[in-house]
Amino acid sequence: MSTFKAALFVAAFGFARFSAMAADAPKPPATPAPASGPVYREFVSGNAEAKVTMIEYASLTCPHCAKFNEDVMPDVRKNYIDTGKIRYVFRDYPLDGLAAAAAAIARCAPGERGKAMIDLMYKQQNVWARSPKPIEPLRGYAQLAGMSAADVDACLVNKSITGKINEVMQTASSVYKVEATPTFFVGEEKLSGEIAYKDLAKILDKHIAAGK
Repeated sequence: MSTFKAALFVAAFGFARFSAMAADAPKPPATPAPASGPVYREFVSGNAEAKVTMIEYASLTCPHCAKFNEDVMPDVRKNYIDTGKIRYVFRDYPLDGLAAAAAAIARCAPGERGKAMIDLMYKQQNVWARSPKPIEPLRGYAQLAGMSAADVDACLVNKSITGKINEVMQTASSVYKVEATPTFFVGEEKLSGEIAYKDLAKILDKHIAAGK
């Protein structure tokens, strides 16, 4: 099975598995559902008019992705995103079913809270990703973002969310040849695997200088 087909399989299996797990778990009283459910949105930060865009494809259960988010991303955010030098886009490339379910839950979070959920999921990766019942800590993170248990259950079967995650994976694999996480694109330059901040900064600076 190709890397791409395997990734799509585990994502689809993940949504189905955790939908079933959520259905079996005890639930608090349901709250009234909104008129329309959440829809997929890009996770974008920084200057929309920046001449340089950095795109990250990541899996929420990937230890290398968590390490990048903890060790490198704070400096990238401080020196490049918050200063308006670049536009940053986070895209899901879940490598297993659990990552697929977590990605869907983060995408369902209201407002900008999904970005904060991703940070929390990375910080707590060793807790929820190794839990025998990962749906429970994931429910807890979702609650912090203002989601109910019913919201989580609905999210895992929300075709506009799960379908778009699979579509993004398909495009990443077939068009951009993404095969591992994390994978970054700075402009058209592709970077795969772990990267130190000083090395990434050199690449960002090069593209920023070329874009002026």
